[in-house]
Formats: sequence, C-alpha cells, structure tokens
Amino acid sequence: MRPVYTKALSNLGNRIFEIRRENCDKYLSEYHFHSECQLTYIIKGNGQRCIGDHLEDFESDELTFTGPGLPHVWYNARGDTSHEPSAQSITLHFDPEALLSFCPLLVETAPLHDFLERSRQGMLFYGQTKDAFKKILRKMVGASDMQKTAYLFECLATLLHTEEYAVLSDKSYSNGSPRKDGELIFNIYNYVFENFNNEISLEEAAKLANLTKPSFCRFFKAHTRKTFSKFVNEVRINEACRLLVQDENPITNIAYACGFNSLPNFNKFFKSIKGITPSDYKSKLLSNKD
Repeated sequence: MRPVYTKALSNLGNRIFEIRRENCDKYLSEYHFHSECQLTYIIKGNGQRCIGDHLEDFESDELTFTGPGLPHVWYNARGDTSHEPSAQSITLHFDPEALLSFCPLLVETAPLHDFLERSRQGMLFYGQTKDAFKKILRKMVGASDMQKTAYLFECLATLLHTEEYAVLSDKSYSNGSPRKDGELIFNIYNYVFENFNNEISLEEAAKLANLTKPSFCRFFKAHTRKTFSKFVNEVRINEACRLLVQDENPITNIAYACGFNSLPNFNKFFKSIKGITPSDYKSKLLSNKD
C-alpha cells in the first residue's frame, strides 16, 4: 500500500499551524504523509506506530515528531465496550515552508533548516524535553490565538535546542519520495495486523515482498531491527494484553483468539515480551483498579 498524501491544514485558510485535542475510539488507520510537520502527544492509547520504515509499540505518555513528507500511522488497540474513548491525543501541525518564509524577519533560520532536515527521520522525545512539551501543548489547546502563536515559538525553541530524542526511521527512507522498501514493509505490517488471530505464513509474507524466505527474513530484520516471528508475537501479545484487561474470557480462550496454538506457547511468549505471566499481568492490573 502506497502512503496517501493528505493536507493537514486544508481547512484553515492562510493559517500556518493548528493544534487539536482528539478523543476517539481509533487513531487514523491510513498510512499517510503531508508537507506539514506534526508533533503528537499520546495522552491515552497503546498499540503500534509506524513512522517511515520504523515500527514500534507505543503507550500512553509518548511524544513524537514527524518531519515533512515522512509517512506515519498509529494503530491503537481495539476499543473496549465502555463509553470512554480508548484513544486521546494532542496534535500540533505547522507548515515549515511558511515559517521559513517569514522567520528571517525575526530570527536566524539556519538552526530551523537543520532541525527540519533531521526531523525527516522522525523523533521520539524523552526526559525534561517531553515534560516541557506536555505542559506547553496542554496550555496551548485552550489558549487564545495570540497565546497559541507564542506557544508555537516556545515549541520551536525547545525543538531546536534539545538533544533528548531518539531517531526513528532509517535515513535513506527520508531522502525524497518513500522508497519501495518502505511500501513493502507496510504491506507486511498490514498483513500481520489483519491476520494475527489466524495462522501467519512466512511464505505469504515473503511473497508480498517478492523474495525468497531466507532473503525476506534478512530484509525484514534489516528494516525493523527484529525478526519477523518476534514482530508477529509482539502484535499478538499486545492484543492479548487488551483482552486480559477488558475480557472475562479464560486465559486459554484469549491465547487462541490471539493466534497462539497452545497455552504453553502463549505463556512462554507473553513472559518473554512482558516479563511476567498472563495471569500475573491480569492480577496486577486488577489490583491497581481497586
């Protein structure tokens, strides 16, 4: 699936930035990119996110930045049956070209150029930088237009000077249009997300990439930093975690519903990924609710 182009600021006339808080049952499920930059704070939600050619689990209290033209998507765990939204986020979009066009009247733009180039790989923030952004974004949502503009420049000042971030996507992916490799990886992700509760075929995944099975295994690990089987099990365990919290089904039923063919296998992979057994995980969460 080729990433879809969207325009994040299409309804704002000549405005160059927008901030919004979203409460929903599901994050956008379409792999997309746009010319605007995007700062995303996940207030509530968990699942997998794909930024460029990098796929990783995400949880609440995560802050990421995607530069112009970088494809991205968040797949959150399926919503529960309660009336509370399962996904909450604050998202800031801004047009980098518009900023660069008038910033020379105010400040030196070379640092902004350098930052925008780095941001084409995507960034995951942590530490004091993340804490600072959380405060700014929360205040920015309810502010007046003038105050929002001031907060935008406060965000930019933080972005330009922080070193508290991890780079996400491979550099070669961000050079020009998304590479064919990135499209192949996303097709494989989709195959797993849509079929994790059934048997996942390595042969079928290799066929999607038009590679032999050995070549596919090397290709997938080179692009995702993990084996294909580990990725499949991580997706299944994430869904199991959601069901363990929200579902009264026995653990055995949950194991089979998530694609595992035996309870011992499920227990083994669950503990290797989460560090505790499924029953301990469920007990711990239930005790936290009391």
